Amino acid sequence: MRIFVALLLAAICAQPLFAESNVGEVEISREGKASVQMALQYLASRQRADGSFSGDQGQTTGIVASGALAFMCQGNLPGEGPYGKNTAKCIDYLLNCAQPSGLVFKGQDQHVMYHHGLATICLAEAWGQTRDKRIHDKLKNAIELIVRTQNDKGGWRYLPKVQDDDLSATVMLLLALRGARDAGIPVPKETIEKAIHYVESCRSEKDQNGFSGFAYQPGQGKKWSTTAAGVMSLMLCGNYKPAALKDGLDYLKKTRESEEDKEWFIYGHYYAAQAMYQVGANEKFRDYWTKWYPEIAKKVMKNQKTSGPERGMFDPDRAPAIWGTGMCVLILGIPYRYLPIYQR
Repeated sequence: MRIFVALLLAAICAQPLFAESNVGEVEISREGKASVQMALQYLASRQRADGSFSGDQGQTTGIVASGALAFMCQGNLPGEGPYGKNTAKCIDYLLNCAQPSGLVFKGQDQHVMYHHGLATICLAEAWGQTRDKRIHDKLKNAIELIVRTQNDKGGWRYLPKVQDDDLSATVMLLLALRGARDAGIPVPKETIEKAIHYVESCRSEKDQNGFSGFAYQPGQGKKWSTTAAGVMSLMLCGNYKPAALKDGLDYLKKTRESEEDKEWFIYGHYYAAQAMYQVGANEKFRDYWTKWYPEIAKKVMKNQKTSGPERGMFDPDRAPAIWGTGMCVLILGIPYRYLPIYQR
């Protein structure tokens, strides 16, 4: 299999990397598919019998969720598809880690609610596509925990209690709420509205170049990575037209090759790619997506190891290798359109 993939990559080097469909969409190429396949092989090779992964923080629920979402991104479901068994192990692990309080967390990392949010997104996608009865109650409890730990400003931080807030944790939990709601789990409308209001409160004024963005916390200066998260979350969860967020989108485009997008590269581009995909549904803004995806996909794939024991792994970007690889698969795999939460 490894020899086959290596020959495949060599054979298609001269081919166009990405091709557009008849409706103006950018589709993932054979090379992109081979890259995703190598990544999934890497993830599968690192999975333990209990569903967790070997390596840094491989037993932490958010890390396991990122692996599960990567498998699901290609269309695998628990027990279905080439990586169906791997996906099932991930889901079982998350369910086994669910606590009576609703918290889906196991690990030593201090960013507890970030992991809880990512695990909840994963369970919401699994519930929405399988209707596995084992998932429903634990997913419902996970959502109820998010609801009751929201602070008065509409935000969350990294511990499962009402405390201060930041955009990073808030966006992740907002996406979990959205994913669960789409899957049929009751979510109070006011909880989502307060979270959207919090994201809006992190929006900065226009700078001298006419760009606005989003800060880590209200009142701070905008950052590339948090702007990507803010723009994407408002598009996905609010009633925002592209024109209302054009300043932020243009800021992401104009500074993509600057030093600003290098900090928290995977985190930022995970959100930015989704933002560009969402805005690309509007004909007037379609080139935001059709130009963005091929460029960032090439950049992501350059950071993949294609030989040796870590073959298939993406550069972890100062983060656990499983998480970095899973997130890169989600970036590359957007054109697959399998995960409901990432569809338009």
